[in-house]
Amino acid sequence: MRVLVEPGKDQILEILKERKTNFLNIEENVKLIVNDVRKNGQSALEKYIAMYERCPLKGEQIVVSQEEFESVKVERDFEEACEKLIERLESFHSMQLERSLWNLTENGSFTAQLIRPIESVAIYVPSGKKVYFSTLLMCAVPAKIANVERIVVASPPDEEGKLSPHVLHLCRRLGIKEVYKMGGAHAIAALAYGTHVVKKVDKIVGPGNAYVSCAKKLVFGDCGIDSVAGPTELLIVADETADPKLTAIDMLAQAEHDEMAMSVLLTNDEDMLDKTLEEIAKQLNELSTPNRSIAQASLERNGLCILTKDLNNAIEFVNLFAPEHLELFVRDPFSLLPKVKNAGSVFLGSWSAEAFGDYGIGPNHVLPTSTSSRFSSGLSVQDFLKRIFVTRVSEEEVLKEGRFYSTLARLEGFEAHARSIEVRMEGSR
Repeated sequence: MRVLVEPGKDQILEILKERKTNFLNIEENVKLIVNDVRKNGQSALEKYIAMYERCPLKGEQIVVSQEEFESVKVERDFEEACEKLIERLESFHSMQLERSLWNLTENGSFTAQLIRPIESVAIYVPSGKKVYFSTLLMCAVPAKIANVERIVVASPPDEEGKLSPHVLHLCRRLGIKEVYKMGGAHAIAALAYGTHVVKKVDKIVGPGNAYVSCAKKLVFGDCGIDSVAGPTELLIVADETADPKLTAIDMLAQAEHDEMAMSVLLTNDEDMLDKTLEEIAKQLNELSTPNRSIAQASLERNGLCILTKDLNNAIEFVNLFAPEHLELFVRDPFSLLPKVKNAGSVFLGSWSAEAFGDYGIGPNHVLPTSTSSRFSSGLSVQDFLKRIFVTRVSEEEVLKEGRFYSTLARLEGFEAHARSIEVRMEGSR
């Protein structure tokens, strides 16, 4: 793990730039896949399924059948835990539901903002080293609250062409009947453009690997997306009051996601840093395989500890990193919170492990990565809603304010715009 003492701003920016390089290297290859599926539909999709999936399914085989749904059995503990998770998510995300707004002007005109759900949404559920059933709920629950009519799920199958029973159970529980056994860039393209088996959708949400994220970037415009997600990341700001044991285990929890995950410690206390490094080495050996090897590779490649003079410098670095997850393990985390400008989700105090966020304390765990919290936010009900603007102009508005509008139009050089208003002014006399 790298240790930096009083790094400059340019050093931090260079580290962040390096993390994006791999993504750029695959874009041309992903573009070929996306364009092929857009042009050739199902035949191209099946070609890439045979090339990249663990089971070469064809035609209707990629659609989960009614029999598959009905035969699913899960552990009682899983069922009970997910019911509680659904309840927590519903409680938090219900607060985000917007309502239509109406505004009457002084001249009798009115303007309005109508709220309408997106008609069709696909949720991509990663499946490989881990099956992210929690991500399905994080995406589906706010979509259901937004009243999305058609919710679709796509997830890579195993070697036998089957999906995780946990994923299928949750789809059945939420009333999601359209589920596709496919993953990767080709799945994103199929969802965006459709084939004779896969029906296209209006928006795709949910995280995936670099190929999935790159494909989402390429289809954007033809299809909506939530974000272009990169590898997951955690940044911890800690002072002398932080517990090295808790700091270490949270960094390991982040690192065990995958080899590209990033765990960063920012501290102004050298003793705390040293003890955290000792704890990481100790606790790493206590992890079972394959989590231990994944976490070790992640920390070796992307682990970072930064020692800085004071916490003001630390917060400056926080806003540069714009991390997906931010933990503030300091004496008074509320004093630092107002200074945080860029972060996906913030956890205050040593009791607040990021793991609680992953498993349903309330806020969504689908969050902006790769510094994109500078301009975007975590997944919410608003991601599944559209705002339609409505205007009704009164005759009084035309007569009293028409000259104001036509003057603005002429100042921008739009003669017909101005005449469009003035003809109505003349017709009202």
